[in-house]
Amino acid sequence: MFDQLFDLPAHPLLIHAPIVLLPIAAIATIVLAIKPDWRQRAGWFPLIGIFVVTVLLFGAKESGEALSEAYDSAYGEGAKDLEQHVSLADMTFFMTLAWLLVTLALTVWEFRRRRAATAAEEGGDVVASANPYVSYVLSALATLLAVLATIWLIRTGHEGADVVWSPQMPKLYPEG
Repeated sequence: MFDQLFDLPAHPLLIHAPIVLLPIAAIATIVLAIKPDWRQRAGWFPLIGIFVVTVLLFGAKESGEALSEAYDSAYGEGAKDLEQHVSLADMTFFMTLAWLLVTLALTVWEFRRRRAATAAEEGGDVVASANPYVSYVLSALATLLAVLATIWLIRTGHEGADVVWSPQMPKLYPEG
């Protein structure tokens, strides 16, 4: 399913979307953690954005596994040492998935809190939960996961590029 696009290996094509979008989503998460009133106006859009990044990252990860299997069948098992790259890719995906879940919890929490506050203002019997610390903790956790996912994404990409290109590139700056 994820092995080819336009008769080319899908992995080199699919990795570019998460490489661009994940750091943008991380910056948005940081800004929205600093500006809670902006987060309220953003509503469900940050959650949708992180969901899209997670889906794209899953596609990149799956296409990488398909490319690795195709490479192993063509050139022999273990022709390229991709274990570190695969391990980093898995960790990046799980961090992004955790970030998505924390953002979901934050979005639902704030939606329910706003709804309760609106009901209380309209004279209903619902008491608004005014505990802002839950939002602060969830925002801080989402920010931490966004930064870690970005760092792991960079490490994953560097490791993958190193495995693919390092043997083929001449040493421009010899050691010594």
